[in-house]
Amino acid sequence: MVRVKALAIAVTLCVAFTFGERTVSGQGLIFHLPEDGKAVEYEGTLTQATGPDDQSPLSWTCELSIKSVGQEQAEFGGKLQPCRWLEIKTLTGKAGAAGIDPALVGARIYKVLVPESKIVDGWQDADGIPNEMMPIVRGFRRLGEEEVQPIITPALRFYPTISLLTSYQNPEVVATSDTPEILLQGQSITARRMRGKFVMERSKSRSTNEAEYWVSSDVPFGLARWIVTVTTDEKDSAAPVSEFKPTIIKKVDMKLRRIRDNAESELVTE
Repeated sequence: MVRVKALAIAVTLCVAFTFGERTVSGQGLIFHLPEDGKAVEYEGTLTQATGPDDQSPLSWTCELSIKSVGQEQAEFGGKLQPCRWLEIKTLTGKAGAAGIDPALVGARIYKVLVPESKIVDGWQDADGIPNEMMPIVRGFRRLGEEEVQPIITPALRFYPTISLLTSYQNPEVVATSDTPEILLQGQSITARRMRGKFVMERSKSRSTNEAEYWVSSDVPFGLARWIVTVTTDEKDSAAPVSEFKPTIIKKVDMKLRRIRDNAESELVTE
């Protein structure tokens, strides 16, 4: 039961920090659109430690997939424009012979209709608007074994429930051409290696999100690999900043596993 509760907390990924002065949800998973029908799959590990000296951190296997499953014209921003149906699925749990056992958490699937003009490679768009969320025309989601529900918000928030990776203001270009480690057999990917950091601080808590991620035009949607560490520090509200101590350290390392064609939607919405 303790491990199931820890898994639920790990998958939630610091939701409390998303409701501060600045929402740090990000369009960090998708950097460009491939042709319709393309899909990418990633696999990696998520660990959660109670501090830097924790010698027995909890660990889970993670899977994430992104698909392009349809095109249509839809109204957005007061005009009719090309839009794309995207489907994102995440699964986190203990790996076994039968696959990943997500315990009580289950798989999370999101299907959203996105204006193609709003998918950009950068932390802000052409109008200077921060690229913190992915605007949507409409969408649906299914959490675990629950029924499919409509998404009522005008944007999809990746961080923290879909991915630890977020949108980083002015990320650093570590290398313009790098070869990330991936799980896709028989293929070498050339990518732009990026580094980003975001800090959210309150009187009692502080969350520091640090990431390295590899973006490539050779990969549908852009990402070849990402490594993110989120450190949660706590202190008494009246204590100085120097008294912050790490209480939870989460780290995820996700690698490209597969590229597919002719992808079909898994989420039935009609």
